[in-house]
Order: sequence, then C-alpha cells, then structure tokens
Amino acid sequence: MAILRHELRIIGTMPGTTLFGIAMPIVLAALTQGLFTSAVPAGSADGTGGAELAVPGMAVAFAALGAGRSGFAFFRDYGWGTWDRLRASPASTLDIVAGKVAPWVLMSLVQMLGLFAAATPLLGFRVSGSWPALVLVVSATALCLCTFGALMTAVSRTSQQLNSISGVCGLAFAALGGALVPLSALPDWVETVAPAFPTYWAVRGLHAVVLDQGGLPDVAAPTGALLAFTALFALLTTARFRAGESKVYWG
Repeated sequence: MAILRHELRIIGTMPGTTLFGIAMPIVLAALTQGLFTSAVPAGSADGTGGAELAVPGMAVAFAALGAGRSGFAFFRDYGWGTWDRLRASPASTLDIVAGKVAPWVLMSLVQMLGLFAAATPLLGFRVSGSWPALVLVVSATALCLCTFGALMTAVSRTSQQLNSISGVCGLAFAALGGALVPLSALPDWVETVAPAFPTYWAVRGLHAVVLDQGGLPDVAAPTGALLAFTALFALLTTARFRAGESKVYWG
C-alpha cells in the first residue's frame, strides 16, 4: 500500500498528463468521425454515427500507446537511487509490480471514461447499451494494457529502450486490433491476426455496448479474453523479476 500511495502522490502532481489523455483523443475523434461513418455495421442502433466508432477506437488506441507509462515508474526509482532500497525492502516482487502498475490502471480508466463523458456533448457520442458493461470493459482494458506495460519494462534495459518498445508495440496493438481504423477497412490478413491482440477484444467489447445495445452478458467474452491476457502478462512479468534478471536492467 505504501508503494501505491507513493505513486498516486506522484501522479497527482501531473494533472496535465490526464488532461492530455482526454483532449488529444477528442481532437482525433472529431477529425476522423466522418471517415468512420460509412463503417458503422448494418443493424446497429438507430442514429448511430461515426463518433460511436471513432471515440471508442481512440480510447483504446491511446490506452495502448500509453501502456508503457507504468514502466517509467520503475526507471524513475533507479534514477533517484531508490530502486535497490525498494528491492531490499520487505515488499515482495508482486507487491512492487502491483504498487507501481495499479495507479496507472486508475489513470487509464479515468482517461477513457473522461473521454466518453467529454465526447457526449462535444461530438454527440452516445452509448446505446449498459453503462456498467461499458465500465467493465474499460476497466479490463486498462488493467490489461498497463500490465503489458510492466512486461515491456521487465524486458527493457533502459528507459530509452522501453520508450521504443512501448511505441512500437502500442502502435501495433492500436492498428492491428482495429482501434485506429475499423478492421473492415484493413486487409483481410489483419482480421485474421487481430484476435491475438488484446485491443481487438477491447474494441469488440466497446462496440457491443456502444453500437449494439449490449449489456453485461454481451461483454463476457471480450472481458474474459482481456483478463486472460492480463493473467499471462502478469505471470511473465513476475517471473522475469523473480528470476533476478531485472537486476541486470536496474544496474
């Protein structure tokens, strides 16, 4: 809990980061919603427009692009000279990873929900289905992508390397998962590989709620897939740290 409180205090000193994560997707969604209009699936809720595709897509895309943010919390401790003390403390590997990642899960959750709230009056965005189902998908998405950020940290030797890896992976997740552009507008092979990316399931879950009037039962499969990815990423991250390999990366 001490690690969690410490990270939350640090994040609290950076309100601009939260606002940027809401403002920039709003701008891009506004610029691209016209392009999405023709991609609205047939049979979706009456009156659905491009905003109902563009806004969820941008929410997932920016969550993927920002997944590496949780990793910089680890490198920050190394830069401050506090990493060795943290590793020598009674805190377990799981405590450290969870304490570093959890605040960024909250940050991602706030940004995505804030984006939906802001897009409602600004872009005419509306949710045709259940808001609890929407919150469930958004929460699973934030948890999954931030856990992947911890995994990228575990395999990075420097913060510069983490920045490069997170940029490439974030863009790949956003593009190949159907967040930046609807899968129907991409080559057929992309639709084949898309389910291998958690962003595909995040977009699928959001579309079920936003476009197709879905409720909690309708997002069970996407949420389950996201949690399965989360468990895999968490297992790999914890194993990497426990193996002692992280000592190479932190000096």
